[in-house]
Amino acid sequence: MILSPCAGARRGFRRVRACAARRLCLVLLLAAAFFPAAANAGDGAARRVLVLASYHHGNPWTDSIVEEIRHVFAARQPGVEVYVEYMDAVRNDTRQVFPFLETLFRSKYRDKPPEVIIAVNDEALNFLLARRDRLFGKVPVVFCAINATRKLPIKDAAGIVGVTEDVDLRRTIELALALHPKTERVVGVSDLSSAARYDFERFWRIFPLFEDRLRFDEFVGYSAEDLERELSRLPPNTIVIDVAFRRDRKGRVFSPPETMRLLSHNGAFPVYSLWDYYVGQGAVGGFVTSGRLQGEAAARLALRRLNDEPVQLEEVESENRSVPMFDYAQLERFNIPLSALPEGSVMVNQPESFYWQYRHYIWGITLVIGSLLTLVLILFSNILQRRRAMRELQASQERYRAIVEDQTEYLMRFNRFFRVTYANSAICAFLRLSRDKVLGMDATQLIPPVRLRRLLPTISRRTPDEPLFHGEERVRAADGALRWIKWTGRAIFGPEGQVEEYQVVGADVTSEKLTYRELEKSREAYRELAAHGQNLLENERTRISMEIHDELGQNLTALNIGLSILGQGPGGKHAERIREMRDLTERTIGSVQRISQELRPPQLDELGLLPAMQWHARKFLGSVGLDYRFEKEGGNPDACLDKDRATALFRVYQESLTNVVRHAGASHVTIRVSTADDAVGLEIADDGVGIDERAKRSRNSLGIMGMRERIRAFQGRLIVSGRPNQGTTVLVRLPAAQGGAER
Repeated sequence: MILSPCAGARRGFRRVRACAARRLCLVLLLAAAFFPAAANAGDGAARRVLVLASYHHGNPWTDSIVEEIRHVFAARQPGVEVYVEYMDAVRNDTRQVFPFLETLFRSKYRDKPPEVIIAVNDEALNFLLARRDRLFGKVPVVFCAINATRKLPIKDAAGIVGVTEDVDLRRTIELALALHPKTERVVGVSDLSSAARYDFERFWRIFPLFEDRLRFDEFVGYSAEDLERELSRLPPNTIVIDVAFRRDRKGRVFSPPETMRLLSHNGAFPVYSLWDYYVGQGAVGGFVTSGRLQGEAAARLALRRLNDEPVQLEEVESENRSVPMFDYAQLERFNIPLSALPEGSVMVNQPESFYWQYRHYIWGITLVIGSLLTLVLILFSNILQRRRAMRELQASQERYRAIVEDQTEYLMRFNRFFRVTYANSAICAFLRLSRDKVLGMDATQLIPPVRLRRLLPTISRRTPDEPLFHGEERVRAADGALRWIKWTGRAIFGPEGQVEEYQVVGADVTSEKLTYRELEKSREAYRELAAHGQNLLENERTRISMEIHDELGQNLTALNIGLSILGQGPGGKHAERIREMRDLTERTIGSVQRISQELRPPQLDELGLLPAMQWHARKFLGSVGLDYRFEKEGGNPDACLDKDRATALFRVYQESLTNVVRHAGASHVTIRVSTADDAVGLEIADDGVGIDERAKRSRNSLGIMGMRERIRAFQGRLIVSGRPNQGTTVLVRLPAAQGGAER
């Protein structure tokens, strides 16, 4: 680097001044050892720190950071002069403003360069990364409120350190869904600024964690009018996430109250924010990033730089600086109880309670009334205790009778030697024995000895922490009928931890068992009937196709040959009529061939499954001009599929392509057939309008239901997935036939 003479002189002067400063520091240290008061007076020497704020004065986020930086310096090192420069990057185009700011800063700080620069937000850091060396030299830079997802192009890591703002989107969305359990849609709103783009990338990395429960939308870069119109179309159960909306597409800058009124659609939707200064301006709340915590961390790092304390280089602190913060007024608007908020939540706009305002009076009155009541209670304590004891005894007896005697479940108690100590009316009726005969019976008279021996190890392992054991038995009642009894036992322990009794409660679940079995039989019969119907339909299609092709096709061919011979006769006056009949006959032959192939493509039986699929795609998709790609992985599917499985997979393939042509509105289809030793896979993906969850699960979707039943008949699996405007994918996995394919 070549320096001009003036620059060299200035550099030499700085060296001399640095040597003088070191000598002065040495003198001050020696003086401090003997004259503490003088040393303290010397600490007030002016040192300069420049705070370069990206936004304007009056921006709540910037003001909170700058205020905290000033507070930390005033408390820890009051002799430091803090200069603040506002770049106003929100309301102006940085490409136009930055050159003028560079000229201004060069003029202002040429003769009084700062010792440390604190860059607040991304725009200020970008300005310094491009211009620091020529404006301020190698002055250390401490940054804060920088987006945590961006990759900083720092070439001088030894002189640039700081803290990032890591917005807690995931916990904010989880919290919003917990507070609004009926939510159907989450909308993220952002402008087109670079900082907003980094935060919105987080939004799209997080939303797949919740997409199986609800729908996510993005409103990015809208004008205020377009945003208002889109918000008016949203359903009532919608949550709006303010990712970073500060100005609209037309360049209009919005204050926090204006932003919240716009995003909430005048209070119709709850809005959750990621920034603390929006709480209290219309946002419900969220896990917000605190500007004060950002400013405090940056000021502490700047003090360490200023005092030449060691700082680990290439380090960006990532400690969590987000806090749960909520607006009390918005919580009341959306009926959110305070008990549902996370522990340690900060509350904004919470009014003082009546108790807190008049607590001293309440305490005095309570003390007087309490003294009087104490005297009254002492006089009537004996009477009240007796009445209370009688009422509790009566209530206990009623509860006992209602819980034990009147219930339909079977209840018994055994002592530790497994003799019956109590039995309710239900178990006595089941055994058809009186209570006197049941009491004192041995457990072996009620439970088969083999079963009791198997139960003993389980019962012996019960502890006060795990007293329960349970089971299900098929027993014969007193009337001879076999009944299913489901029971739960509990070991009752004494004060010293030893078992005193066992209580067993059982219920007759025979009807539920029988109903479940009948339901399973009915489902199995339905599936067998459906599979049998499909087989009959395929056989009938094959028969009709062969008859049409063999008989009707041959007859039409013979008729066409005869007409051709007649047309070759000498000068027939009916020659024109014969040609018309031949044309009609040829068209009829073509229709017969088409109908025969649609009923049962001969390629499926003659060439195999894969050629039949390729032929059908070429004929069906090619005829409508739809672009497609056919891919094959693995071996030949005919090697592991029998005729029935191949037919079922082909019919699902036909139905899927028909749905693509009729409903998808797609421009491209990808077909992939994969063959393994144990199964054949089929994937059909299009780029059409997609399918929503209700359409997939609707009982009116007979096509999807039919495809699923065809595959289920062979223990296969069919999955239909997709989202609106993002295409649809059909995945099929069909297990191979046992013992290989049989044709």
